[in-house]
Amino acid sequence: MRAGSLGLAVALGAGMVACAPATADRGAPRQVIVIEEQQEPDSLNPIISNMMASVDAMSPIFSGLVQVDNKMHFFPDLALQVPTLENGLVKLEGKGMSVTFHMRHARWSDGVPVTSKDVVFTWKVDMNPTVMASSRDGFDRITRIDTPDPYTAIVHFKSIYAPYLNLWGTILPEHLLAKDVAEQDRPGDSHFNHCKWNRHPIGSGPFKIKDWVSGDHITYVPNPYYYGHKPRLKELIMKFVPDQNSAFIQLESGDIDIYQSAAITQYDQLKAMPGIKVLTTPALEYDHLDFNTHDPILKDPVVRRAMAYAINDEKLSKIIYKGLYTPAYGDQSPLNKLYFNPAIESMYPYDPAKAEQILDADGWKPGPDGIRARDGKRLSFTIVTTAGMKPRELTERVVQYYLRKVGIRLNIENVQADTLFGRPDGLLNTGKFQIALFAWISSPDPDDVFLWNSHQFPPNGENDTFYSNPEVDRLTVAGDSTIDVAKRQAIYKRIQYDLWRDMPMLSLLNWTAIDAINDRVGGFRPNPTSAGNLWNTQDWYVKEQPK
Repeated sequence: MRAGSLGLAVALGAGMVACAPATADRGAPRQVIVIEEQQEPDSLNPIISNMMASVDAMSPIFSGLVQVDNKMHFFPDLALQVPTLENGLVKLEGKGMSVTFHMRHARWSDGVPVTSKDVVFTWKVDMNPTVMASSRDGFDRITRIDTPDPYTAIVHFKSIYAPYLNLWGTILPEHLLAKDVAEQDRPGDSHFNHCKWNRHPIGSGPFKIKDWVSGDHITYVPNPYYYGHKPRLKELIMKFVPDQNSAFIQLESGDIDIYQSAAITQYDQLKAMPGIKVLTTPALEYDHLDFNTHDPILKDPVVRRAMAYAINDEKLSKIIYKGLYTPAYGDQSPLNKLYFNPAIESMYPYDPAKAEQILDADGWKPGPDGIRARDGKRLSFTIVTTAGMKPRELTERVVQYYLRKVGIRLNIENVQADTLFGRPDGLLNTGKFQIALFAWISSPDPDDVFLWNSHQFPPNGENDTFYSNPEVDRLTVAGDSTIDVAKRQAIYKRIQYDLWRDMPMLSLLNWTAIDAINDRVGGFRPNPTSAGNLWNTQDWYVKEQPK
Protein backbone atom coordinates (compact mmCIF):
# COMPACT_ATOMS: atom_id res chain seq x y z
CA MET A 1 0.00 0.00 0.00
CA ARG A 2 1.32 3.43 -0.89
CA ALA A 3 2.00 5.68 2.08
CA GLY A 4 -0.63 8.20 1.06
CA SER A 5 -3.57 5.82 1.19
CA LEU A 6 -2.23 3.97 4.22
CA GLY A 7 -2.01 7.22 6.11
CA LEU A 8 -5.51 8.08 4.97
CA ALA A 9 -6.88 4.77 6.23
CA VAL A 10 -5.19 5.10 9.60
CA ALA A 11 -6.30 8.69 10.01
CA LEU A 12 -9.94 7.93 9.32
CA GLY A 13 -9.96 4.68 11.27
CA ALA A 14 -8.48 6.21 14.41
CA GLY A 15 -10.85 8.12 16.60
CA MET A 16 -13.79 6.88 14.55
CA VAL A 17 -15.98 6.43 17.62
CA ALA A 18 -16.26 8.19 20.91
CA CYS A 19 -17.50 5.60 23.39
CA ALA A 20 -20.53 6.47 25.49
CA PRO A 21 -21.16 4.97 28.91
CA ALA A 22 -23.46 1.99 28.99
CA THR A 23 -26.79 3.15 30.39
CA ALA A 24 -29.16 0.29 29.59
CA ASP A 25 -29.61 -2.74 31.80
CA ARG A 26 -28.70 -5.59 29.48
CA GLY A 27 -29.82 -8.16 32.05
CA ALA A 28 -33.42 -6.97 32.14
CA PRO A 29 -35.59 -9.38 30.15
CA ARG A 30 -37.99 -7.63 27.83
CA GLN A 31 -39.70 -9.19 24.84
CA VAL A 32 -38.62 -6.36 22.55
CA ILE A 33 -35.70 -6.34 20.14
CA VAL A 34 -34.43 -3.19 18.41
CA ILE A 35 -32.53 -3.65 15.16
CA GLU A 36 -30.59 -0.90 13.43
CA GLU A 37 -31.16 -0.07 9.77
CA GLN A 38 -28.88 2.54 8.27
CA GLN A 39 -31.23 3.68 5.53
CA GLU A 40 -34.92 4.43 5.84
CA PRO A 41 -37.01 2.44 3.32
CA ASP A 42 -38.37 4.35 0.37
CA SER A 43 -41.46 2.12 0.32
CA LEU A 44 -42.80 -1.11 1.78
CA ASN A 45 -44.28 -2.13 -1.55
CA PRO A 46 -42.33 -5.18 -2.83
CA ILE A 47 -43.28 -4.57 -6.46
CA ILE A 48 -41.94 -1.03 -6.51
CA SER A 49 -38.89 -1.11 -4.23
CA ASN A 50 -35.87 -3.41 -4.14
CA MET A 51 -33.80 -1.12 -1.92
CA MET A 52 -32.08 -3.33 0.66
CA ALA A 53 -33.49 -1.31 3.56
CA SER A 54 -36.96 -1.86 2.11
CA VAL A 55 -36.31 -5.60 1.71
CA ASP A 56 -35.27 -5.77 5.36
CA ALA A 57 -38.30 -3.78 6.48
CA MET A 58 -40.70 -5.91 4.41
CA SER A 59 -39.34 -9.30 5.49
CA PRO A 60 -41.28 -9.56 8.79
CA ILE A 61 -44.52 -8.49 7.07
CA PHE A 62 -44.75 -10.65 3.97
CA SER A 63 -44.80 -14.31 3.11
CA GLY A 64 -43.89 -15.69 -0.28
CA LEU A 65 -44.53 -19.01 -1.92
CA VAL A 66 -40.87 -19.87 -1.30
CA GLN A 67 -38.00 -18.18 0.52
CA VAL A 68 -34.21 -18.56 0.79
CA ASP A 69 -32.61 -19.59 4.08
CA ASN A 70 -29.22 -18.72 5.56
CA LYS A 71 -27.63 -21.71 3.79
CA MET A 72 -28.74 -20.35 0.38
CA HIS A 73 -31.39 -23.06 -0.01
CA PHE A 74 -34.97 -22.48 -1.11
CA PHE A 75 -37.61 -23.62 1.37
CA PRO A 76 -41.44 -23.65 1.18
CA ASP A 77 -43.23 -20.74 2.83
CA LEU A 78 -46.85 -20.32 1.68
CA ALA A 79 -46.21 -23.27 -0.62
CA LEU A 80 -46.30 -26.78 0.83
CA GLN A 81 -43.35 -27.92 -1.32
CA VAL A 82 -40.64 -26.33 -3.41
CA PRO A 83 -41.60 -27.25 -7.00
CA THR A 84 -38.93 -29.17 -8.93
CA LEU A 85 -38.70 -31.44 -11.95
CA GLU A 86 -37.89 -34.30 -9.60
CA ASN A 87 -41.11 -34.02 -7.56
CA GLY A 88 -43.25 -33.52 -10.68
CA LEU A 89 -44.39 -29.99 -9.83
CA VAL A 90 -42.33 -28.57 -12.69
CA LYS A 91 -43.25 -29.89 -16.14
CA LEU A 92 -41.95 -29.11 -19.60
CA GLU A 93 -44.69 -28.05 -22.03
CA GLY A 94 -43.38 -27.83 -25.59
CA LYS A 95 -41.07 -24.83 -25.60
CA GLY A 96 -42.46 -23.72 -22.25
CA MET A 97 -43.00 -25.08 -18.77
CA SER A 98 -45.49 -25.15 -15.92
CA VAL A 99 -44.85 -24.81 -12.20
CA THR A 100 -47.46 -25.98 -9.68
CA PHE A 101 -47.66 -24.50 -6.20
CA HIS A 102 -49.82 -26.24 -3.62
CA MET A 103 -50.49 -23.65 -0.93
CA ARG A 104 -51.02 -24.01 2.79
CA HIS A 105 -54.05 -22.43 4.43
CA ALA A 106 -52.80 -19.03 5.56
CA ARG A 107 -54.37 -15.66 6.31
CA TRP A 108 -53.50 -12.04 5.79
CA SER A 109 -53.00 -10.08 8.99
CA ASP A 110 -56.58 -8.76 8.63
CA GLY A 111 -57.88 -12.34 8.82
CA VAL A 112 -58.78 -12.81 5.15
CA PRO A 113 -57.50 -16.08 3.60
CA VAL A 114 -54.50 -16.04 1.27
CA THR A 115 -55.50 -17.84 -1.92
CA SER A 116 -54.24 -18.69 -5.37
CA LYS A 117 -56.13 -15.64 -6.65
CA ASP A 118 -53.56 -13.52 -4.81
CA VAL A 119 -50.80 -15.25 -6.76
CA VAL A 120 -52.52 -14.31 -10.01
CA PHE A 121 -53.01 -10.76 -8.76
CA THR A 122 -49.32 -10.39 -7.86
CA TRP A 123 -48.32 -11.37 -11.39
CA LYS A 124 -50.84 -9.02 -13.00
CA VAL A 125 -49.77 -6.09 -10.82
CA ASP A 126 -46.13 -6.54 -11.78
CA MET A 127 -47.07 -6.64 -15.46
CA ASN A 128 -49.41 -3.62 -15.29
CA PRO A 129 -47.76 -0.87 -17.39
CA THR A 130 -49.09 1.85 -15.07
CA VAL A 131 -47.26 0.29 -12.10
CA MET A 132 -43.66 1.38 -11.43
CA ALA A 133 -42.37 -2.18 -11.06
CA SER A 134 -38.65 -2.34 -10.30
CA SER A 135 -38.41 -5.25 -12.74
CA ARG A 136 -40.81 -7.32 -14.83
CA ASP A 137 -38.19 -9.88 -15.76
CA GLY A 138 -39.54 -13.40 -15.37
CA PHE A 139 -43.12 -12.30 -14.87
CA ASP A 140 -43.12 -11.33 -18.55
CA ARG A 141 -42.49 -14.99 -19.44
CA ILE A 142 -45.79 -16.09 -17.86
CA THR A 143 -48.73 -16.71 -20.21
CA ARG A 144 -51.35 -17.58 -17.60
CA ILE A 145 -51.85 -18.87 -14.07
CA ASP A 146 -54.53 -21.50 -13.53
CA THR A 147 -56.30 -21.68 -10.18
CA PRO A 148 -58.24 -24.97 -10.10
CA ASP A 149 -58.94 -24.39 -6.41
CA PRO A 150 -58.20 -21.66 -3.83
CA TYR A 151 -54.98 -23.32 -2.76
CA THR A 152 -53.43 -24.38 -6.09
CA ALA A 153 -51.68 -22.08 -8.55
CA ILE A 154 -50.32 -23.51 -11.81
CA VAL A 155 -47.99 -21.03 -13.47
CA HIS A 156 -47.48 -21.45 -17.22
CA PHE A 157 -44.37 -19.98 -18.88
CA LYS A 158 -44.13 -19.40 -22.64
CA SER A 159 -40.51 -20.52 -22.51
CA ILE A 160 -38.30 -22.32 -20.04
CA TYR A 161 -37.48 -19.97 -17.20
CA ALA A 162 -34.81 -21.49 -14.97
CA PRO A 163 -34.90 -19.03 -12.02
CA TYR A 164 -38.68 -19.47 -11.60
CA LEU A 165 -38.38 -19.61 -7.81
CA ASN A 166 -36.95 -16.08 -7.66
CA LEU A 167 -40.33 -14.59 -8.62
CA TRP A 168 -42.33 -15.56 -5.59
CA GLY A 169 -40.67 -14.00 -2.55
CA THR A 170 -43.78 -11.94 -1.74
CA ILE A 171 -47.46 -12.25 -2.52
CA LEU A 172 -49.88 -9.28 -2.54
CA PRO A 173 -53.48 -9.14 -1.18
CA GLU A 174 -55.94 -8.68 -4.04
CA HIS A 175 -58.83 -7.78 -1.74
CA LEU A 176 -56.98 -4.71 -0.46
CA LEU A 177 -55.14 -3.49 -3.55
CA ALA A 178 -57.26 -4.21 -6.63
CA LYS A 179 -58.96 -0.81 -6.46
CA ASP A 180 -55.66 1.06 -5.98
CA VAL A 181 -54.11 -0.69 -8.97
CA ALA A 182 -57.07 0.07 -11.24
CA GLU A 183 -57.27 3.76 -10.27
CA GLN A 184 -54.89 6.18 -11.99
CA ASP A 185 -53.75 9.42 -10.38
CA ARG A 186 -52.95 10.63 -13.88
CA PRO A 187 -52.82 8.77 -17.19
CA GLY A 188 -50.27 5.96 -17.01
CA ASP A 189 -49.68 6.35 -13.25
CA SER A 190 -51.49 3.82 -11.07
CA HIS A 191 -52.59 4.98 -7.63
CA PHE A 192 -50.91 1.79 -6.40
CA ASN A 193 -47.57 3.59 -6.87
CA HIS A 194 -48.46 6.14 -4.20
CA CYS A 195 -51.20 4.60 -2.04
CA LYS A 196 -51.21 4.56 1.76
CA TRP A 197 -50.75 0.78 1.76
CA ASN A 198 -47.13 1.33 0.66
CA ARG A 199 -46.34 2.69 4.13
CA HIS A 200 -48.66 0.46 6.13
CA PRO A 201 -49.03 -2.80 4.18
CA ILE A 202 -51.08 -5.81 5.19
CA GLY A 203 -49.13 -9.02 4.74
CA SER A 204 -49.22 -12.66 5.78
CA GLY A 205 -45.83 -12.82 7.51
CA PRO A 206 -45.10 -13.26 11.22
CA PHE A 207 -45.47 -9.56 12.05
CA LYS A 208 -47.63 -6.61 11.12
CA ILE A 209 -46.84 -2.90 11.32
CA LYS A 210 -47.88 -0.97 14.39
CA ASP A 211 -46.41 2.35 13.27
CA TRP A 212 -43.85 3.99 10.99
CA VAL A 213 -42.43 7.22 12.35
CA SER A 214 -40.61 8.92 9.49
CA GLY A 215 -36.94 9.52 10.17
CA ASP A 216 -36.98 7.38 13.32
CA HIS A 217 -38.36 3.84 13.35
CA ILE A 218 -40.87 1.17 12.33
CA THR A 219 -42.57 -0.86 15.06
CA TYR A 220 -43.85 -4.38 14.37
CA VAL A 221 -46.18 -6.51 16.48
CA PRO A 222 -47.08 -10.20 15.97
CA ASN A 223 -49.58 -11.09 13.27
CA PRO A 224 -52.25 -13.08 15.14
CA TYR A 225 -53.16 -14.94 11.95
CA TYR A 226 -49.67 -16.07 10.99
CA TYR A 227 -49.73 -19.68 9.80
CA GLY A 228 -46.44 -20.67 11.47
CA HIS A 229 -45.41 -20.66 15.09
CA LYS A 230 -46.26 -17.37 16.72
CA PRO A 231 -43.39 -14.91 17.25
CA ARG A 232 -42.04 -14.82 20.79
CA LEU A 233 -41.42 -11.09 20.67
CA LYS A 234 -44.05 -8.60 21.77
CA GLU A 235 -42.49 -5.98 19.56
CA LEU A 236 -39.77 -5.72 16.95
CA ILE A 237 -38.45 -2.23 16.30
CA MET A 238 -36.41 -1.22 13.27
CA LYS A 239 -34.57 1.99 14.13
CA PHE A 240 -33.12 4.16 11.38
CA VAL A 241 -29.55 5.17 12.26
CA PRO A 242 -27.91 6.80 9.21
CA ASP A 243 -24.54 7.36 10.87
CA GLN A 244 -22.44 4.33 11.82
CA ASN A 245 -20.76 6.17 14.69
CA SER A 246 -24.20 6.77 16.20
CA ALA A 247 -25.09 3.11 15.67
CA PHE A 248 -21.98 2.06 17.59
CA ILE A 249 -22.86 4.35 20.51
CA GLN A 250 -26.48 3.18 20.57
CA LEU A 251 -25.41 -0.46 20.61
CA GLU A 252 -23.13 0.23 23.55
CA SER A 253 -25.80 2.18 25.44
CA GLY A 254 -28.41 -0.53 24.81
CA ASP A 255 -30.65 1.64 22.64
CA ILE A 256 -30.30 -0.94 19.86
CA ASP A 257 -29.78 -4.70 20.20
CA ILE A 258 -28.63 -5.57 16.67
CA TYR A 259 -26.22 -3.43 14.68
CA GLN A 260 -26.16 -4.99 11.22
CA SER A 261 -23.60 -4.42 8.48
CA ALA A 262 -21.39 -2.66 11.01
CA ALA A 263 -18.48 -0.52 9.86
CA ILE A 264 -15.25 -2.43 9.50
CA THR A 265 -13.49 0.53 11.09
CA GLN A 266 -15.32 -0.36 14.31
CA TYR A 267 -14.61 -4.09 14.18
CA ASP A 268 -11.95 -4.29 16.89
CA GLN A 269 -13.90 -2.01 19.22
CA LEU A 270 -17.09 -4.02 18.71
CA LYS A 271 -15.28 -7.27 19.54
CA ALA A 272 -14.07 -5.70 22.77
CA MET A 273 -17.51 -4.43 23.80
CA PRO A 274 -18.90 -6.30 26.86
CA GLY A 275 -22.15 -8.19 26.33
CA ILE A 276 -21.84 -8.08 22.53
CA LYS A 277 -20.95 -10.86 20.11
CA VAL A 278 -19.75 -10.09 16.61
CA LEU A 279 -20.74 -12.38 13.73
CA THR A 280 -18.90 -12.35 10.40
CA THR A 281 -20.77 -13.86 7.46
CA PRO A 282 -19.39 -14.03 3.90
CA ALA A 283 -22.21 -12.74 1.73
CA LEU A 284 -23.35 -12.63 -1.90
CA GLU A 285 -23.23 -8.85 -1.68
CA TYR A 286 -20.44 -6.93 -3.38
CA ASP A 287 -19.39 -3.28 -3.53
CA HIS A 288 -18.78 -1.99 -7.02
CA LEU A 289 -18.44 1.09 -9.18
CA ASP A 290 -21.23 1.55 -11.70
CA PHE A 291 -20.14 3.56 -14.75
CA ASN A 292 -22.77 5.51 -16.65
CA THR A 293 -21.92 4.36 -20.18
CA HIS A 294 -24.14 7.11 -21.63
CA ASP A 295 -21.63 9.64 -20.28
CA PRO A 296 -19.65 11.27 -23.15
CA ILE A 297 -16.32 10.10 -21.69
CA LEU A 298 -17.24 7.01 -19.70
CA LYS A 299 -18.76 5.46 -22.82
CA ASP A 300 -15.13 4.80 -23.81
CA PRO A 301 -14.31 1.28 -22.51
CA VAL A 302 -10.59 2.10 -22.48
CA VAL A 303 -11.17 4.68 -19.75
CA ARG A 304 -13.12 2.17 -17.71
CA ARG A 305 -10.48 -0.53 -18.14
CA ALA A 306 -7.76 1.92 -17.13
CA MET A 307 -9.55 2.41 -13.81
CA ALA A 308 -9.60 -1.35 -13.29
CA TYR A 309 -5.83 -1.52 -13.72
CA ALA A 310 -5.29 1.57 -11.56
CA ILE A 311 -7.15 0.45 -8.42
CA ASN A 312 -5.50 -2.01 -6.03
CA ASP A 313 -8.46 -3.88 -4.59
CA GLU A 314 -6.23 -6.21 -2.56
CA LYS A 315 -4.92 -3.17 -0.69
CA LEU A 316 -8.47 -1.90 -0.28
CA SER A 317 -9.30 -5.24 1.30
CA LYS A 318 -6.34 -5.30 3.67
CA ILE A 319 -6.15 -1.66 4.71
CA ILE A 320 -9.82 -0.71 4.96
CA TYR A 321 -11.51 -4.07 5.53
CA LYS A 322 -8.89 -6.04 7.48
CA GLY A 323 -8.99 -8.74 4.81
CA LEU A 324 -12.58 -9.66 5.73
CA TYR A 325 -13.86 -8.21 2.46
CA THR A 326 -12.17 -9.99 -0.45
CA PRO A 327 -11.47 -8.73 -3.97
CA ALA A 328 -14.49 -9.18 -6.24
CA TYR A 329 -14.55 -10.16 -9.90
CA GLY A 330 -17.56 -9.80 -12.16
CA ASP A 331 -21.14 -10.11 -10.99
CA GLN A 332 -21.09 -13.55 -9.36
CA SER A 333 -19.82 -14.43 -5.92
CA PRO A 334 -17.18 -17.13 -5.42
CA LEU A 335 -19.60 -18.49 -2.79
CA ASN A 336 -21.76 -19.53 -5.73
CA LYS A 337 -19.39 -22.25 -6.84
CA LEU A 338 -21.61 -23.46 -9.69
CA TYR A 339 -21.60 -20.16 -11.56
CA PHE A 340 -18.52 -18.16 -10.58
CA ASN A 341 -15.84 -17.90 -13.30
CA PRO A 342 -12.35 -17.96 -11.70
CA ALA A 343 -10.70 -17.33 -15.08
CA ILE A 344 -11.53 -13.62 -14.90
CA GLU A 345 -9.57 -13.09 -11.68
CA SER A 346 -6.34 -12.49 -13.58
CA MET A 347 -7.71 -10.14 -16.27
CA TYR A 348 -6.98 -6.83 -14.51
CA PRO A 349 -4.06 -7.14 -12.11
CA TYR A 350 -3.05 -3.99 -10.27
CA ASP A 351 -0.88 -2.32 -12.91
CA PRO A 352 -0.86 1.51 -12.93
CA ALA A 353 1.76 1.50 -15.70
CA LYS A 354 -0.67 -0.49 -17.88
CA ALA A 355 -3.42 2.01 -17.06
CA GLU A 356 -1.20 4.88 -18.20
CA GLN A 357 -0.14 2.98 -21.31
CA ILE A 358 -3.66 2.32 -22.58
CA LEU A 359 -4.76 5.88 -21.80
CA ASP A 360 -1.76 7.25 -23.72
CA ALA A 361 -2.61 5.03 -26.68
CA ASP A 362 -6.24 6.22 -26.52
CA GLY A 363 -5.13 9.84 -26.82
CA TRP A 364 -5.53 10.88 -23.19
CA LYS A 365 -2.41 12.96 -22.44
CA PRO A 366 -1.44 14.47 -19.06
CA GLY A 367 -2.00 18.23 -18.73
CA PRO A 368 0.07 20.72 -16.70
CA ASP A 369 -1.66 19.60 -13.48
CA GLY A 370 -1.22 15.91 -14.31
CA ILE A 371 -4.89 15.35 -15.22
CA ARG A 372 -5.29 13.80 -18.65
CA ALA A 373 -7.25 15.42 -21.44
CA ARG A 374 -8.26 14.74 -25.04
CA ASP A 375 -9.98 17.05 -27.50
CA GLY A 376 -10.48 19.62 -24.77
CA LYS A 377 -12.15 17.17 -22.37
CA ARG A 378 -10.52 16.24 -19.07
CA LEU A 379 -10.60 12.86 -17.35
CA SER A 380 -12.50 14.30 -14.42
CA PHE A 381 -15.51 12.53 -12.91
CA THR A 382 -17.84 12.75 -9.94
CA ILE A 383 -18.43 9.71 -7.74
CA VAL A 384 -21.46 9.34 -5.49
CA THR A 385 -22.37 6.95 -2.69
CA THR A 386 -24.66 7.01 0.34
CA ALA A 387 -23.49 9.57 2.87
CA GLY A 388 -22.67 8.30 6.36
CA MET A 389 -21.27 4.90 5.40
CA LYS A 390 -17.75 5.46 6.70
CA PRO A 391 -15.95 2.54 5.02
CA ARG A 392 -17.44 3.48 1.63
CA GLU A 393 -16.44 7.09 2.13
CA LEU A 394 -12.95 5.88 2.92
CA THR A 395 -13.01 3.63 -0.15
CA GLU A 396 -13.87 6.66 -2.28
CA ARG A 397 -10.88 8.54 -0.97
CA VAL A 398 -8.48 5.68 -1.58
CA VAL A 399 -9.90 5.12 -5.09
CA GLN A 400 -9.51 8.87 -5.63
CA TYR A 401 -5.85 8.55 -4.66
CA TYR A 402 -5.20 5.63 -7.03
CA LEU A 403 -6.90 7.30 -9.99
CA ARG A 404 -5.06 10.57 -9.41
CA LYS A 405 -1.77 8.67 -9.75
CA VAL A 406 -2.64 7.76 -13.37
CA GLY A 407 -4.05 11.16 -14.30
CA ILE A 408 -7.76 10.78 -13.53
CA ARG A 409 -9.48 13.27 -11.24
CA LEU A 410 -12.29 12.00 -9.01
CA ASN A 411 -14.62 14.43 -7.22
CA ILE A 412 -16.67 13.10 -4.29
CA GLU A 413 -20.27 14.27 -3.85
CA ASN A 414 -22.26 11.94 -1.59
CA VAL A 415 -26.01 12.01 -1.04
CA GLN A 416 -28.73 10.47 1.09
CA ALA A 417 -29.94 7.00 0.13
CA ASP A 418 -33.30 8.13 -1.27
CA THR A 419 -31.55 10.61 -3.56
CA LEU A 420 -29.38 7.84 -4.99
CA PHE A 421 -31.83 4.91 -5.10
CA GLY A 422 -35.28 6.57 -5.12
CA ARG A 423 -37.85 5.77 -7.75
CA PRO A 424 -38.73 7.26 -10.13
CA ASP A 425 -36.37 10.25 -9.84
CA GLY A 426 -33.27 8.96 -8.00
CA LEU A 427 -29.85 9.48 -9.55
CA LEU A 428 -29.48 5.86 -10.64
CA ASN A 429 -32.97 5.62 -12.09
CA THR A 430 -32.63 8.84 -14.07
CA GLY A 431 -29.02 8.35 -15.15
CA LYS A 432 -27.96 11.63 -13.52
CA PHE A 433 -24.63 10.33 -12.31
CA GLN A 434 -21.20 9.45 -13.65
CA ILE A 435 -19.80 6.89 -11.20
CA ALA A 436 -21.76 5.37 -8.32
CA LEU A 437 -20.39 3.25 -5.48
CA PHE A 438 -22.91 0.91 -3.89
CA ALA A 439 -23.65 -2.78 -3.43
CA TRP A 440 -25.52 -5.43 -5.38
CA ILE A 441 -26.49 -8.87 -4.11
CA SER A 442 -26.16 -11.71 -6.55
CA SER A 443 -28.63 -14.59 -6.46
CA PRO A 444 -27.94 -18.24 -5.63
CA ASP A 445 -29.86 -18.94 -8.85
CA PRO A 446 -28.56 -16.37 -11.37
CA ASP A 447 -30.82 -14.14 -13.44
CA ASP A 448 -28.79 -11.49 -15.29
CA VAL A 449 -31.50 -10.07 -17.53
CA PHE A 450 -32.68 -7.25 -15.27
CA LEU A 451 -29.12 -5.99 -14.64
CA TRP A 452 -27.36 -6.40 -17.97
CA ASN A 453 -29.90 -6.76 -20.78
CA SER A 454 -30.23 -3.57 -22.86
CA HIS A 455 -34.02 -3.83 -22.67
CA GLN A 456 -33.76 -3.26 -18.92
CA PHE A 457 -32.67 0.39 -18.84
CA PRO A 458 -34.45 2.34 -16.08
CA PRO A 459 -37.31 2.71 -15.46
CA ASN A 460 -38.01 -0.71 -17.03
CA GLY A 461 -35.25 -2.50 -15.14
CA GLU A 462 -32.08 -2.08 -13.12
CA ASN A 463 -29.48 -1.74 -15.89
CA ASP A 464 -28.46 1.68 -14.57
CA THR A 465 -25.07 1.51 -16.30
CA PHE A 466 -27.00 1.64 -19.61
CA TYR A 467 -24.73 -1.14 -20.83
CA SER A 468 -25.63 -2.57 -24.24
CA ASN A 469 -24.03 -5.62 -25.82
CA PRO A 470 -26.07 -7.78 -28.24
CA GLU A 471 -24.14 -10.89 -27.24
CA VAL A 472 -24.82 -10.31 -23.55
CA ASP A 473 -28.48 -9.63 -24.39
CA ARG A 474 -28.61 -13.04 -26.08
CA LEU A 475 -26.77 -14.80 -23.26
CA THR A 476 -28.86 -13.33 -20.46
CA VAL A 477 -32.03 -14.58 -22.14
CA ALA A 478 -30.42 -17.95 -22.90
CA GLY A 479 -29.36 -18.34 -19.28
CA ASP A 480 -32.95 -18.00 -18.14
CA SER A 481 -34.20 -20.32 -20.88
CA THR A 482 -32.48 -23.58 -20.00
CA ILE A 483 -32.70 -25.77 -16.94
CA ASP A 484 -29.61 -27.74 -17.95
CA VAL A 485 -27.17 -26.84 -15.18
CA ALA A 486 -24.05 -27.47 -17.28
CA LYS A 487 -25.35 -25.17 -20.03
CA ARG A 488 -26.29 -22.51 -17.49
CA GLN A 489 -22.81 -22.68 -15.96
CA ALA A 490 -21.20 -22.05 -19.35
CA ILE A 491 -23.56 -19.18 -20.10
CA TYR A 492 -23.07 -17.30 -16.84
CA LYS A 493 -19.32 -17.78 -16.89
CA ARG A 494 -19.29 -16.28 -20.38
CA ILE A 495 -21.43 -13.34 -19.24
CA GLN A 496 -18.96 -12.67 -16.43
CA TYR A 497 -16.11 -12.67 -18.93
CA ASP A 498 -17.89 -10.26 -21.30
CA LEU A 499 -18.84 -7.93 -18.46
CA TRP A 500 -15.31 -7.94 -17.08
CA ARG A 501 -13.89 -7.26 -20.54
CA ASP A 502 -16.35 -4.43 -21.30
CA MET A 503 -16.23 -3.06 -17.73
CA PRO A 504 -19.61 -1.30 -17.36
CA MET A 505 -19.24 -2.11 -13.68
CA LEU A 506 -16.04 -2.52 -11.70
CA SER A 507 -16.51 -4.98 -8.85
CA LEU A 508 -14.36 -4.02 -5.88
CA LEU A 509 -14.96 -6.19 -2.83
CA ASN A 510 -17.12 -9.12 -1.76
CA TRP A 511 -18.83 -8.37 1.50
CA THR A 512 -18.37 -10.16 4.75
CA ALA A 513 -21.31 -8.96 6.79
CA ILE A 514 -20.36 -7.80 10.27
CA ASP A 515 -23.30 -7.99 12.66
CA ALA A 516 -22.94 -7.00 16.30
CA ILE A 517 -25.55 -8.61 18.53
CA ASN A 518 -26.48 -8.03 22.14
CA ASP A 519 -26.12 -11.28 24.14
CA ARG A 520 -29.79 -11.01 25.14
CA VAL A 521 -30.85 -11.77 21.53
CA GLY A 522 -31.56 -15.34 20.48
CA GLY A 523 -32.52 -16.84 17.12
CA PHE A 524 -30.68 -14.33 14.95
CA ARG A 525 -29.15 -16.11 11.94
CA PRO A 526 -27.49 -13.86 9.35
CA ASN A 527 -28.51 -14.56 5.78
CA PRO A 528 -25.89 -14.04 3.02
CA THR A 529 -28.53 -13.68 0.29
CA SER A 530 -30.88 -10.88 -0.73
CA ALA A 531 -33.38 -12.26 1.79
CA GLY A 532 -31.50 -10.24 4.40
CA ASN A 533 -31.07 -10.72 8.12
CA LEU A 534 -34.77 -10.39 8.98
CA TRP A 535 -35.75 -13.52 7.06
CA ASN A 536 -36.61 -15.49 10.24
CA THR A 537 -37.88 -12.93 12.75
CA GLN A 538 -40.51 -15.40 13.96
CA ASP A 539 -37.60 -17.31 15.54
CA TRP A 540 -36.10 -14.34 17.39
CA TYR A 541 -36.44 -14.16 21.15
CA VAL A 542 -35.01 -12.49 24.23
CA LYS A 543 -32.86 -14.74 26.37
CA GLU A 544 -33.31 -14.90 30.10
CA GLN A 545 -30.28 -13.17 31.59
CA PRO A 546 -28.54 -14.28 34.78
CA LYS A 547 -29.31 -12.07 37.76
